[in-house]
Amino acid sequence: MGKVTILLLAVSTVVLMITFGKGMGILRGGEVESHLYWAGASLVSVLGANMMAMFHAAQSDRIIRELRGHIETLGGEND
Repeated sequence: MGKVTILLLAVSTVVLMITFGKGMGILRGGEVESHLYWAGASLVSVLGANMMAMFHAAQSDRIIRELRGHIETLGGEND
């Protein structure tokens, strides 16, 4: 699960860099429509990466709660 989150983060970072480059190209007379497409892709990829990170964090919290429950049933001390 962590590998998927890291992969999505890397992809969204690359898309964001391309979007930034397209935006800077507009200042030099580049195409606005191309930048808008990349900006939309950037938003979708960043939102996807954030959703996966939230899902991963929620799953980690659930696993930690289960492990604490098992430790308590075994009689171990919980710090």
